[in-house]
Amino acid sequence: MNENPVENGEAIVENNLSWLATRADNQGSKHGYTRFRQDFNPEEIVREFFLLKQIVLAQLKPQLLVQSSEKIVEEIALIDLVINRVMENSFQSYAEARQDRIENLHQQIFLTNQELTRLIEEYQGSISYLAHEIKNPLTSIIGYSDLFLRQQQRNSRQDSSLSDLKHIQQVLQQGRKVLRSIDDTWEISSYYKKNFKLRMQKVNICNLLENITLGLKPSIEAKKLKLITSCIPEQLVIQSDSLRLQQILTNLLTNAIRYTPSGQIELTCHKTEQNFLKIKVADTGIGISKSDRERIFEPYFRSQKSREKVPEGIGLGLAIVYQLVTMLEGKIKLISEVNKGSTFIVIIPIDRESQSQV
Repeated sequence: MNENPVENGEAIVENNLSWLATRADNQGSKHGYTRFRQDFNPEEIVREFFLLKQIVLAQLKPQLLVQSSEKIVEEIALIDLVINRVMENSFQSYAEARQDRIENLHQQIFLTNQELTRLIEEYQGSISYLAHEIKNPLTSIIGYSDLFLRQQQRNSRQDSSLSDLKHIQQVLQQGRKVLRSIDDTWEISSYYKKNFKLRMQKVNICNLLENITLGLKPSIEAKKLKLITSCIPEQLVIQSDSLRLQQILTNLLTNAIRYTPSGQIELTCHKTEQNFLKIKVADTGIGISKSDRERIFEPYFRSQKSREKVPEGIGLGLAIVYQLVTMLEGKIKLISEVNKGSTFIVIIPIDRESQSQV
């Protein structure tokens, strides 16, 4: 029996239908597997069998018209039986072949994922090692430069020495930037290696907010930005990791300062009715396009506009914020419009009972 159902119709007409029915299982299985290899979809196979039935009935019509009603019903029932059995076995072999393919693809994906995981761990390990090896001598250079600068500032008043001091200050400034980049790289690498440990304790959010804004005050004043802060209630105390919260607030506020040429920055912290801590950092800066918003929390990602406006930075600040918020079982949301500003909203559970509701 040919594996084309249309040609099979002619075979059904030329052969005894009862004899053909005994071969339905084998022929159906062959047909289903063949159609699978030919990348047929189920709808195409159904149309094939529908066409097959129409051809068979058209070919048998002259013979059926001269027979009795009982014989006509018997012949049509047998045609339906044969075609349905072939179709059933065709779909069964077709489905089995597709299932085998899916299982093979699943196994390939699993093995590929294992290899990718190994490569990522190896890469993160190399980054951590490199960051550690660079950080130690750089810390010493910064320390000695700072000590030398302080000594010269106390002992020298000559103009030539003042010029040298400015150069040393530049060395210190650039060294500290490199050190911050190394610290950020080590931080993100540690997260992926799951080396982070939270140290939960009582944290006074309003005091933390005040200390952070005080430390960033020179940067804000240097750009003549207006800073609006709010913390409600005044004694807002939560159970969390103080250092990680400080990193989140500092990174968000630093990011706002960096990408806001003029205008204002608003930083608010308050307790919601659902017993969560809500942090909002809003600025009137350059904003983030819709396409870039989808990748803004990826490590090392910087939009073209941000690179043009602010060449400094390696794109780890917001990635670290995202990972820290996730560690604290919170959520972060971004609302932004190009040339109008950005708003980052962080929601963090105040206690364990509220974590499942985030």
